[in-house]
Amino acid sequence: MPPSNVGGRICQLVCGAGGGRWRALAGLVGLVALMGGCLTASDQILFTTSGAEWTVRQGQVIWKPGRSHPELAGEIVLAQNADGRCSLQFTKTLLPVAFVQTTTNRWLIQFPPQKIGFSGSGQPPARLLWLQLPAALDGEPLPSGVTFMHRADGGWRLANARTGEFVEGFLSP
Repeated sequence: MPPSNVGGRICQLVCGAGGGRWRALAGLVGLVALMGGCLTASDQILFTTSGAEWTVRQGQVIWKPGRSHPELAGEIVLAQNADGRCSLQFTKTLLPVAFVQTTTNRWLIQFPPQKIGFSGSGQPPARLLWLQLPAALDGEPLPSGVTFMHRADGGWRLANARTGEFVEGFLSP
């Protein structure tokens, strides 16, 4: 069962009326475009996630891209491999919003509706919070200003204090 506070907010955001969520998504595109980084083709991937060595978890999350943006609720699928590879997808009502892949030394993030993405090597930038989630869930150190906490109700919250961005939710075991 999802945590009651997250579950209720997810239901409210998914079922609620209004076009604010889509304006937020459009604002996110502008935010990401202004961030800099390496622009990549939207169909680029680092690896495929097939085979028995992958652990797949899914759940629900709420994402707030920044202080001035409304929250977006959706589904998350996280696939992890013991060799350090990770693939994450955040979708909203069958629309992929964010796609992330990380390895021990490379990273990729895409926003398919806008056909934009960024990739690089080394540690992922703190300003792209989705790239920090796999490491946070694994208990790895996070960049300065990025915090992660497990909640008593089984959920978790990842936040960037500087930007106001956060992702909170739960995953199946």
